[in-house]
Amino acid sequence: MDEKTKKEWQELQNELAELKNTLDEYQNWMDNEGAELEDMCAQLQFLKESEDDVVPEHPFRLPEDYPLPRAILQQHFPRTAKQCNFSGGWGYDVEHATIVKEFDPEINPDEKFDGVSLEYAFIDKRIREELIFNRPEGERFEELDYNTIGHSLHRIDGVPYDYILVEVTAYPEKEWLELKADWESHNGYKDDPDGRKRNLERKDACKITYRAEYYFNINNFMS
Repeated sequence: MDEKTKKEWQELQNELAELKNTLDEYQNWMDNEGAELEDMCAQLQFLKESEDDVVPEHPFRLPEDYPLPRAILQQHFPRTAKQCNFSGGWGYDVEHATIVKEFDPEINPDEKFDGVSLEYAFIDKRIREELIFNRPEGERFEELDYNTIGHSLHRIDGVPYDYILVEVTAYPEKEWLELKADWESHNGYKDDPDGRKRNLERKDACKITYRAEYYFNINNFMS
């Protein structure tokens, strides 16, 4: 191979190398754009689903100036203080999502927890904050309970979030104590079906039911 041919061959090799670099850069750009587009589509789908199934405004939402979970849960729940691996907000929306930490050295450096289990523990605690701790005596609720209506995973701006929708039930403290005393004083109305029916009807009439949303930032144990 003469010098001219060698030079032309080397120039062709250089051009091919530059073309390969350009194609690699384009592929990387497409991959990044594809991931962003996927996130955008997921967000749009989530927003559409939210619009299709609108959840009424939370009737017992904690006030804006209420202490954050990190500051108050350990105080109100001392028995499980070492399991309160939470920071962020109260989870009413993405902006104020609750950050769930599988491992939190500031609270419990000796143990890791299952993230999803922590989410459901938080749900129970927030309900108690809303219906007990945040309310004056005489306006609190008893027999708090909830059922999960929906649980889904979403990526928003590349961050994974768990969205959980629950239905909460509870009874006003005053009415509940009256019904309980009435029930016990009549021995559960074992021999009085009509009295039993009246007690249960009163109980059903005073029960409150509402739906509540929870947004959890789970990047700590999904990354």
